[in-house]
Amino acid sequence: MKKKPSLLIIGNSNVGKSSITRLLLPNPIKFKGKAGKKPGSTSLIKPISQPNLPYQIVDLPGFGYMKHSSRRREEHIKRQIIIHIENHNKDYFFGLVVLNALRIEDEINKYFIQNKDTIPLSFELINFLKEFGIPLLIIINKIDKVSHIDKRRIINLFLESAKEYDLSFIHLDNFKDVKEAELPFLEFSALKKTNLEKLRKIINTYQKNIKKV
Repeated sequence: MKKKPSLLIIGNSNVGKSSITRLLLPNPIKFKGKAGKKPGSTSLIKPISQPNLPYQIVDLPGFGYMKHSSRRREEHIKRQIIIHIENHNKDYFFGLVVLNALRIEDEINKYFIQNKDTIPLSFELINFLKEFGIPLLIIINKIDKVSHIDKRRIINLFLESAKEYDLSFIHLDNFKDVKEAELPFLEFSALKKTNLEKLRKIINTYQKNIKKV
């Protein structure tokens, strides 16, 4: 049997990767992943596949922001992820980098505004994945948890700060006009299923495109 193409889902702990995985599955009841109850619980790198899903999903372990995890464990998980991407990047037709809207401001303040010698983990991760040429969509999850005003402020801070690391983003609604150096981003809520159809549509577009190559 021909191996299905892989969709990558990656991000820090407790950003909603498992919840998004559930939303993409034809039969989410059979998915055994834990959604949001225990940060860092997706500890095994194992593809998730179902008969009616034309691709398989790899929900990589979360790292960073683990309240009950040692720095040594976090570094171990990070190394495992790096090794996995280095060895399997060609398996991925598309990648979802999931961010938590509630944490973006704190991360940028701590690792960019207050300390110019460090880099926010989210920007480091995105730049790392870009090196392998994996097409990416940045998902800003949990937008239902912030007000409209706060959401605008957070996203603007994210977009402006990213420029310092040679990262340029464009809203998914403007994806037809995207330039080669730009990455699309999508405001999302796994809880409210906000923009779920847009997410499914872009995944299917990339999945169908690989058949033409």
